[in-house]
Amino acid sequence: MEYLILITFGFFLVYSFLFYLFPLFFKNTIPSSKEFSFVSLFYILISCLVAFTASFSVKDLDLSNRILHTFGGGFITFLVCFLVVKNTKLQISRFQFFTFSFLVVISLGAANEILEYFLQNYLSFSFAKSANDTWLDLISNTVGALIASVILVPFVKKNS
Repeated sequence: MEYLILITFGFFLVYSFLFYLFPLFFKNTIPSSKEFSFVSLFYILISCLVAFTASFSVKDLDLSNRILHTFGGGFITFLVCFLVVKNTKLQISRFQFFTFSFLVVISLGAANEILEYFLQNYLSFSFAKSANDTWLDLISNTVGALIASVILVPFVKKNS
């Protein structure tokens, strides 16, 4: 449970970091802190609660883990990117949004797996029975990002 609280807090930090990174990357500017949205943090919190609840409601631990990484990893990370673009009123194309957000999801998914590796091997946490679980987690994150992209990319408009 503590790990899930840490993940949720991590999403808040990711939102905060990306809030400045996206405009810096695409416009070479830093957004006003007035654009920072605590409502978006609330949406992230609710999304995490829904994803974690859905994951834990499944009795099969392997399927539960797939759901957790699909929706609690890939989907929510892509949602965070979407909220950042909306809150900063960033003018980027759908292709730019998809590509950059997808790369963020993949990078954070890999970072999460590296963190799990160190926690499991050096601090005796238990995450995976085999190395195959790591690959399935990364695939699940990717599937979550693709699902989120189908839903969210149409709402990104360069001239909005």
